[in-house]
Amino acid sequence: MPAQRATTLRRVPGTPCYYCDQIRAVDPAYGPLAAEFDVGSNAPRCWRHWRYVCGRCGQPSHFMAAAYCTARRAFFCADCATGTEEVSGAFWCWDYAFRYRSPWSNEWCASLDRLEFDGIHPLQRGRPPAGGASDPISRESVLTRYPRRGPGTHRVDDLTDADVVASWNRNADRWDAGYDDDGDRNRKYQSDEPMLALLGDVRGRRVLDAGSGNGYLSRKLARAGATMTGVELSDRFHEIATTRERQQPLGIAYHNASVSTMPFLASGSFDKAVSNYVLMDVRDYAAAAREVHRVLKPGGTFVAVIGHPCFQCGPDEWYKPAPDSPRLEDAAGWLVDRYFHRGPTVTQWGDFAPITGFHRPLRDYWETFRAAGFRVEGFEEPSVTERGRRELRASRVARCLRVPYSCIFQLVKRMSPT
Repeated sequence: MPAQRATTLRRVPGTPCYYCDQIRAVDPAYGPLAAEFDVGSNAPRCWRHWRYVCGRCGQPSHFMAAAYCTARRAFFCADCATGTEEVSGAFWCWDYAFRYRSPWSNEWCASLDRLEFDGIHPLQRGRPPAGGASDPISRESVLTRYPRRGPGTHRVDDLTDADVVASWNRNADRWDAGYDDDGDRNRKYQSDEPMLALLGDVRGRRVLDAGSGNGYLSRKLARAGATMTGVELSDRFHEIATTRERQQPLGIAYHNASVSTMPFLASGSFDKAVSNYVLMDVRDYAAAAREVHRVLKPGGTFVAVIGHPCFQCGPDEWYKPAPDSPRLEDAAGWLVDRYFHRGPTVTQWGDFAPITGFHRPLRDYWETFRAAGFRVEGFEEPSVTERGRRELRASRVARCLRVPYSCIFQLVKRMSPT
């Protein structure tokens, strides 16, 4: 059970503070403060649990995303910190705390929630005069939550393959920078292991990587004994993959083309095919399914990984009553909207340039695969692998267990027409 610590805070009547309430639920000796900020929201907050102004950048941040540098005698935010870590250890209602490396002293400093629990918060004895030069509390009265961020949408006729190429070319180098030989964090800790299990043994098999991107999966399968062919629409991703093939030859043949039209590949020439987070970014995905079916041998396996349509159709974000909180567990649920929208979307992910994709309800994929001539042999919604449980932070594992970010189809080409 998380540790408890009695404090000397005086109970003040008024609107309860969102965080004081959480603390008091596990520590009856805690004296909550009344909320002064964001009072009309689902997470009204007292001054101690509000937003602190960074002494370096001047911007306010959530009290858990802020720390105090004793050497500088100043607060600083997580964005200005030169390092961020999670430190395991239960206190109050949490089982870990953040710590941030000071941009001035380079020392590790605990987040303000942990400092309060330990009784060494720099404002433990009270707040300076509100609004004064020494007051670090942000003067914002509310957090702006609108307009809610969501994917932009377009008519399908408004976009061409050239638009898709341009979108991915702009992001290819930044995307590639987040990969190692096992892919990015999502592929490494969530989807690749079940995807490879459904693909099965590739030794001595001809395998198509339909939508090969930077080539990491083609290289991985080639090292496992497959004869690999990759097809990729993005010029820049194709260039990255072919450059690596020249530097470390593995016998991979790469083609810069759409997976919806592959006349350069002979019918019935592959034992297996894989499409790893590709089809939801393909304009004519039905044609792509038919093309993969054509180039597979009868009885061949096609494994398709897609972003889960049920959790990729809205703002692509968690809803948090306190939206500035750095804690993943503060999320109350996933925002889903416009699930039955069919067509192009433009989504902003972090620092990437806007990315063009295509949303379809899950049933559309099932029907498209069936119409192309496949039998659905298996279906998976990956959460987190055993490796992920070992190597990821506990809060990240807990988040992965809440909703699936992807789903995987194991498809088999029928031996004869039905």
